[in-house]
Amino acid sequence: MRACLTALAAAAMWLTTLGAGSAHADVSRTDDYGVLVGSASAPAQLEIFCDPQCPFCAKLESTYGDRIAGDLASGRLAVTYRWLTFLDDKHHNDVSARISNALFLAADPATPPTAYQAFVQDLYSHQTPDGPNNDGIAAMARESGVPGPVADRISAGDPAIDTTALNEANKARLIAENPQNPSTPTVYNVNTKSVVDLQDSGWLDALAS
Repeated sequence: MRACLTALAAAAMWLTTLGAGSAHADVSRTDDYGVLVGSASAPAQLEIFCDPQCPFCAKLESTYGDRIAGDLASGRLAVTYRWLTFLDDKHHNDVSARISNALFLAADPATPPTAYQAFVQDLYSHQTPDGPNNDGIAAMARESGVPGPVADRISAGDPAIDTTALNEANKARLIAENPQNPSTPTVYNVNTKSVVDLQDSGWLDALAS
């Protein structure tokens, strides 16, 4: 898969049991500007670096999002999403910042992991040059299973994260973990401490089981 090349080098909480036999899973904010989706004890642990406006991130979610959702539900996988906002500067807008803020609002104790993943997929499937407004983002959150009170906060545009600090922190982490090609999407295998080769269509199958 091609990457959305960037100018980066230059320029939650306990939730719900997902059903009989499945692992207890969480959606939570990490201390270092990530959103952990799934169980911290899942055998496969990934970090996914994304910008909400990146078309190649949208392709990643279109191709693998349902599989990721299934692995989250089974307890096999946990994903830490690391949102970036660098494309706001390129497109001269605030779309990535607004959506990233909404994604941190959605990282609420009441949000099931599969609802968070569905929200991510829905946002990427409705990617437009100007992005959805806050009411549109909130509508997608509700349709994805994010609880109503959480979606109401998204609609109101409540502040959840310093998006400038978010971008800088996740940019630095991305450069550290993928120094050869700090781009989005980058999928980083926490277990093996290596960047996933997204050109290999079997990369999800190859994760720890």
